[in-house]
Amino acid sequence: MHSCKHIYTTSIVIAIMMLVSCKNDMKNIIKISEIEQMPELSGENLYLQQTEYGNVTLSIFTKTLQKYSAENSLYKSPRTIFPDGIHVVHFSTYPDTSAMIKANYAIQYEEEDKWEAKGNVIAKNSKGEILHTEFLVWEQAKGKIYSHEHVQITTSEDIIIGQGFTSDENFDNWEITNVTGVFSFYDSEETDSLATETQ
Repeated sequence: MHSCKHIYTTSIVIAIMMLVSCKNDMKNIIKISEIEQMPELSGENLYLQQTEYGNVTLSIFTKTLQKYSAENSLYKSPRTIFPDGIHVVHFSTYPDTSAMIKANYAIQYEEEDKWEAKGNVIAKNSKGEILHTEFLVWEQAKGKIYSHEHVQITTSEDIIIGQGFTSDENFDNWEITNVTGVFSFYDSEETDSLATETQ
């Protein structure tokens, strides 16, 4: 009887030890999983520059940067995420600005050499023309930007509204795919002349 009781007690102790061991293993697995999901590089309040042949072609201002490698368990390809917004300045010849893009969120896909900007996206070119949209793609390797979303472009003469947009990366030669509205401005002389004629 004592022998059976001893065996029973020993079994309980072994079961408890196995349970504790399993819990520790699970904790270790969770910790490893968390580490694998962490960015390999992160930073705050950064100013970055891209150069070609020693010339500055791009400046980037961001509050937060998170760089993920291909080995990261969250993503299948390397990328850099800007979760708190981005301000990109493109230079024709430094320090002459050719275009500017701002957004609330952005992703750079390194292997595809492509950027995506989301949320209150604003682009401005050297002529002062301004684009507003909620989503914009910049294919840096091809030198073009585009969107399939609702867009609004303000020029010196008009506000043009439509669906879809394509342009070169300097936002100089642009086209709205499907124009849904155009609102023209009148300068002060035309407005005064029109008012006089109607009196």
